[in-house]
Amino acid sequence: MFDRVIGQERARAQVLAWLNSGRLPHAILITGPEGAGKRLLAIELARAVLCGGSGPAGGCGDCPTCHQIDHLVHPNLQVLLPTPTGAGRTGTDAEQFAALRETALEYLRGGRAARTGGNIPKEHVLLLQREMAFAPAPGSSRRVAVIFEADRMQTAGANSVLKTLEEPPGHALFLLVSETAERLLPTVVSRCQRLPLRPRTAAQVRNELQGAGASEERASLAGRLAASGPVRPAAVADESFDALRDLVERFIDSGLGGRERDYWTLLEDFGGRPDKERMEAFLELCSTYLRDVLLLQGDRGGSVAHVDRGERLHAWSRRIPGAGLDRLARTLDSAYEALGRNVNPQLLLADLWYQFRRCGASSA
Repeated sequence: MFDRVIGQERARAQVLAWLNSGRLPHAILITGPEGAGKRLLAIELARAVLCGGSGPAGGCGDCPTCHQIDHLVHPNLQVLLPTPTGAGRTGTDAEQFAALRETALEYLRGGRAARTGGNIPKEHVLLLQREMAFAPAPGSSRRVAVIFEADRMQTAGANSVLKTLEEPPGHALFLLVSETAERLLPTVVSRCQRLPLRPRTAAQVRNELQGAGASEERASLAGRLAASGPVRPAAVADESFDALRDLVERFIDSGLGGRERDYWTLLEDFGGRPDKERMEAFLELCSTYLRDVLLLQGDRGGSVAHVDRGERLHAWSRRIPGAGLDRLARTLDSAYEALGRNVNPQLLLADLWYQFRRCGASSA
């Protein structure tokens, strides 16, 4: 099943070498940029370890074990990922794992973890440690723990994981997934075998989405955005992307034009006080437009992601001076950071809109 991990031949070869030699590390850190295939590789590796019918390409994909892994209900597989503060952190062990499972299934379908204002609490790490200490359920000699967005572990939780990695149970395999190793405690990284993934090319993303049924136009846009920034291909393929894209473009247009009435209408369309997940997606998509404007101003128009918005991008490029573009980029970075501190999203939007308005006024 590792053939589903597109464009990562080196990583796949390393995993298969570990499996074929029977010398799988007790902890593996899978790193790489957004959209590289980290989530899928982690699950496929868990499948290969737990599936009784594993072949040279990983799990068989058809047995009851593989179907259980698809739904994250296999008794020897546990997952952790960031959750909003206070969400799913009470109840019995089974109830907490059930809540995590539902969140993880959405995450694996292309959703987002709670990046801002969310983390992996120590309580969940301790819960995982207790579970991994038990002998494996019948059917496999291993237990596998997958920690998505592992860099979001609270410090106390990361130190707890470190103790387990220093003296792991013989049957335990820990798979840590993170964009970069630098976001994790160096002591945790030192206890893991690193497995870096490369950024996928726009063509690879396009071909994968077209193979999944996306239109050529949508798949091409997803490929360009995935190659240029943090927007996940699955998000572009989702039907809600068009509405978000329209919202971002109207936001920028109204700011550059200084149309306050349009701003308040946009805020209503945003849902009054937007939730953090949608606000994150808004800021990330906004950053891709600013990147395209920067490319146009640097005579690198052939590298823009939003090629179907050429006329609009050229108009924005003429209205946003270099200094204004720098201010907007800093404002976006500050907004993303402030969102994690639970700052009211309306205030962040107002500040960003004001910076666009400032750019429009200076070019008038």
